[in-house]
Amino acid sequence: MKVIFNEENHTYRLGDKTLISVTQLLKKHGLSTDYSGVDAEILERAAHKGSAVHKEIEEYIKSGDVGFTSELSDYIELAKDLHFEADESEFVLPFQDIPDDEIDKYICAGTADLIGTCNGKEATIIDIKTTQKVDMRSCAWQLSLYERLAGVVFSKMYIFHLGKKSKAIPIKHIPATEIDRLLECERNGEIYHEPGLAVSSDLIACAEAAERELKLAEAEAKAAKATAEKYRQQLYEAMGQQGVSSWETADKSMLVTRIEPSTKTPTDSERLRADLPEIAERYEKVSAVKGYVRITIRE
Repeated sequence: MKVIFNEENHTYRLGDKTLISVTQLLKKHGLSTDYSGVDAEILERAAHKGSAVHKEIEEYIKSGDVGFTSELSDYIELAKDLHFEADESEFVLPFQDIPDDEIDKYICAGTADLIGTCNGKEATIIDIKTTQKVDMRSCAWQLSLYERLAGVVFSKMYIFHLGKKSKAIPIKHIPATEIDRLLECERNGEIYHEPGLAVSSDLIACAEAAERELKLAEAEAKAAKATAEKYRQQLYEAMGQQGVSSWETADKSMLVTRIEPSTKTPTDSERLRADLPEIAERYEKVSAVKGYVRITIRE
């Protein structure tokens, strides 16, 4: 017996049994992005846009028809870069025939956007996202549950984030023990809680988005600083050659001052502590440092 998906009311049935969707399961247990604060009209427009892009990609995979959206063009480029070949699109999971005596083992189902291979041999699953931001935690749960339902181990899992700056985002597997715990909680009517830090997925998504934005801004600032330093050096040399120590533009919007070379004599505190520990300790100043978290963004 196979799982039947009713697209009209978005339900999954296995014989006489209705299965909860992976999306509903994640939302129920607080593992999906919280959109409660987003205007309903905005969500509806985003959903229509996402559906159109998904449909266009599905048609391209099935028939080779090239649509008109930039998202499809970006998908084609990303797939080419990863050497990805799609075998299935909009693939209902679990897909295998399920014996009648095993129906009770299944409690959820889902639809994978893309299943195929990278480099001709690496089993790969891909989910298409057209949202403004990507909730990495929620995506990891989604694709890991799809993997469990598919009954295979995917070598690679990706989110294809299609939009202004389309990119392929590698997704890490949720440990099998945690998948087991989530499903067991659902069977027992309990709410699953992740080990370790217990915060909303929205906080995690916002923190990651902010860190990525900061990282991008820092990279842009570094490049801008390098450019500014190049022109400062040119001005420094020109002022030296012309004997000008200070100059401003006609509209007084910028003042340029040439600072002559000098020396400074900092104290080698490390050497002082080693050679004269008692004196170093006498002049040490203790100050409070505010606690903080360090976030490392992995590409």
